[in-house]
Amino acid sequence: MTLPVDLGSRLQELAGVHGRLLAAVSGGGDSVALALLLHAAGLDFEIATVDHGIRPEGSAADAAFVVGLGQQLDVPVHAVRLDVPAVAATRGWNLEDAARRLRYSWLARTAREIGATHVLTAHTMGDQSETVLQQLLRGAAWLTGMRAAHGRVIRPLLGTSGTALREWLEARGQVWREDATNLDTTLTRAWIRHEILPALLLRFPEVDTSLAALAELQADQSAFMREAARRHIKDGRVDAGLLSGRHPALQREVIAELLRSAAAPLSFERVERVRRQLQRSGPWRESLPDGSVLRLAYGTLDVHSPRDRAAPAAKPVSQESELPEGVGPRALEYPELEIRTRRAGDAIRLQGGRRKLADLLIDRKVPREERDAIRVLASGNTVLWVEGIAVAADVALPGAGQPDPDRAHMRAAMIEARTAAAAGELPVGAVIVKDGRVIAAAHNRTEEDGDATAHAEVLAIRMAAARLGDWRLAGCTLYVTLEPCPMCFGAIQQAHLSEVVYAAVNVREGALGGVAFLDAFDWKRRVTARRGPMAEESARLLRTFFELRRKRGRTVRWSGADP
Repeated sequence: MTLPVDLGSRLQELAGVHGRLLAAVSGGGDSVALALLLHAAGLDFEIATVDHGIRPEGSAADAAFVVGLGQQLDVPVHAVRLDVPAVAATRGWNLEDAARRLRYSWLARTAREIGATHVLTAHTMGDQSETVLQQLLRGAAWLTGMRAAHGRVIRPLLGTSGTALREWLEARGQVWREDATNLDTTLTRAWIRHEILPALLLRFPEVDTSLAALAELQADQSAFMREAARRHIKDGRVDAGLLSGRHPALQREVIAELLRSAAAPLSFERVERVRRQLQRSGPWRESLPDGSVLRLAYGTLDVHSPRDRAAPAAKPVSQESELPEGVGPRALEYPELEIRTRRAGDAIRLQGGRRKLADLLIDRKVPREERDAIRVLASGNTVLWVEGIAVAADVALPGAGQPDPDRAHMRAAMIEARTAAAAGELPVGAVIVKDGRVIAAAHNRTEEDGDATAHAEVLAIRMAAARLGDWRLAGCTLYVTLEPCPMCFGAIQQAHLSEVVYAAVNVREGALGGVAFLDAFDWKRRVTARRGPMAEESARLLRTFFELRRKRGRTVRWSGADP
C-alpha cells in the first residue's frame, strides 16, 4: 500500500524543515503513523511521549508501548509523567486545557535539550474538524482551527484523513493503542468526535473537507483583519474618533486587538460595550480584573495599567542646579522646597491667577491615571512647577510661563519614549504635528517587530501618511526625543517633512550633527532641523536604558515616569 502522505515533501512545504525533529507520539493510531512515516522518509527524529496523569490505569502501558515502538524503529524515546489534574485544580483550568498547556511546554523544553528544530504532532483532518466545531460552540470570533505550522510546532498530517492512516497501519500489520479517555463523551472533544461529527457525516459526507477549508479561509481573514486592526493602534492607543466611523467588523477587531496587546481580558460583551461608547460623548472607563483600566477619554481609547508609571520618590531641592528647566533662582527663597508628586490641596499661581493643580491637569487633558506620576516642584502645597505643563508666574524665567508648543509636543514624544522603555525597546519616541495638532505618535519597535527599520521616526511617518491619506507630509513637523540616524533622515527627506525638532544628541549615529551633518548637503529638498527642549530628560532615559542593559543583558524592562 502506498504511503498516505509524502511527509518529507510536506514538511519542506510547510516550514522548510531541516535538522533533527521531535515527534509527539501517544501510542494512538495517528501518532504511530506519524512515527512510521518519518522513519520511512529517512528523517532524523526522536520520539516524545507524555503521561498526563489523568488515567490511573493504562497510561503506563501506553508509555511502554511507545518505548517499544522507538526500539522497533531504533529511535530514542523521551517520556514524562505530568500531574495534569493537580495543576488544573490549582490554576482553575479545565483538564483538556491544562493537558494541552503542560504538554506543549514540556515538548518545547525537550526539543531545546536535544537540539530539535521543530516539534511534530499527529493532528489529522478529523482533529481539525473537532477544533473548528469547538470554536463555533464557544463563540470564537474566528473559526481558524489549528495551524499546520505555528512557530516550531508543525502538524504535517492536518490535511490527511485519520481513517486513511489507520488503513495504512493495518495493511502493514502495525498495532496501536486506544486511549479510553477518547471515548469519554463527558469531555467536549470526545463528545464532538463520537456524537456530533458522525451525525454530520451522515448528512454531509464531505464535512471534514469543508471544515478544513473553512479553517484555512478564516485563518487568512483573521490575519488580514488583525493586520488592519494594528494599523489603528498607535503604541497602545486608538483614535476613538477615527474608529467610530469605521465598519463594525473593523471596530470589533481593533478593540479586541487592543485588549489582546495589553494582555487584558477579552470577551464579546466587553468589545460591544466599547463599541457603544464610541458613539457617545464624554469620558468612559471600565475596571478590568487584573487591576488595569479600559478607558475612553479625550478622543483616545487605551488600556492603562497602574504599573505603567510608578510615582518617583520625593527629592529635596536646595541649589540652583537642581531646579527644573524654566524655573528661576527666586524659587530657592521658598522653604522646604522639593520635587515630588501631587498632593491634595496643591495649587499654583499663574499669570491669570491661582489655580488648583487638579483643575489645571484636567484643563491640560492629562489622563486621570497619569496625574499621580507627574512631578511638581513645591513648597508645602504651593506648587512652583508642573512637569511639562506650567511654571508659577513669580519664579518663571523669561518666556517659561508662556505656553510652549515645542515643549508640549516633545513631552508627547517623551511619553512615547517611556512606553518604549517599558516594553524593553530603545527609549526613543516621536510625534508628527500639523497645524499645531499631533497627527501621529510612535516609539521604537525594532525588538517587538523584529524589524531594523521600525524606528520611532519611520513608524510615525507611516502613521501620519495613513492619517492624511498622502505620503507627502509637507507642512508637518517631526518631534523626536533623539537626533535621527541616517536612515531616518532619509525617510524624513523622502516624506517631504518641513521641520524636525530633536531633544538629545545622538553621539553614535546622529545625522544632524551628532556624527555627521547630512542636512548640510545640497539635497533636492531642504529640511529645517533644530534642537528642542527636554534634551536632559531624554538623555537620562537613554543612559538608564543602557546601564540596565549592561547589568541585565539584552532584555531590559522597567516602569516609572523617570527611570
